[in-house]
Amino acid sequence: MKHIVKNVLTNKERKKLIADCKPHLIDGKELGKKYGRTFPAKQTLETIYHIPCFREPINKILVTIANTLRQGIVLQRVWINCTTGKDEDSEWHNHIPMKWSCVYYMKTIPFVDSGTLFKDGFMRAPQNSLIIFPANLDHRPPTSPLRFKRYSMALDLTSGL
Repeated sequence: MKHIVKNVLTNKERKKLIADCKPHLIDGKELGKKYGRTFPAKQTLETIYHIPCFREPINKILVTIANTLRQGIVLQRVWINCTTGKDEDSEWHNHIPMKWSCVYYMKTIPFVDSGTLFKDGFMRAPQNSLIIFPANLDHRPPTSPLRFKRYSMALDLTSGL
C-alpha cells in the first residue's frame, strides 16, 4: 500500500534543507566510483544523517513515517537526489531488501515532476509531501522536456520493534 502525507516540514525547514544539501551533491559518475556502479543525476552519500544539519529534518520525517505506518521503523539509509528531468537522470529501480521506501519532495515544479512513476502508474505528490511505499515496487522519477532541478530525499527503512 502506498501512502501520501502532505505538508511534512515548514517552508523554512524545507528551504534550509535544499540549501544545506547543495554542497553535498555528487555527480552520479563520481558517486559510482565509490559504490562500484553508476548513478543517475546528482545525489548525496547515503549517510547524510550523520551530518548535523540534516538530523532534525530527517528525524521529523521519520516521526511522520512511523505515525503514518503505525509501526516501528529503523532507518537504514537516506540520501538526497537532484534530477533535471532528462531521461538519463531516471531509471527503473526498487529498494529490495528494505521493507519501506519513501520519497520526500523538497522542490518540484507542479504538474511537471511532482510525484513518482510506478509500474502501475504515476503518483502525484506536491512539493513538501512524502510518499511511503513498499520497497519492492519498481519506480523512477518522471522525465520532462523542460530542464529544471527537482530535489527529493529518499529514505529506506526496515521494520522496528
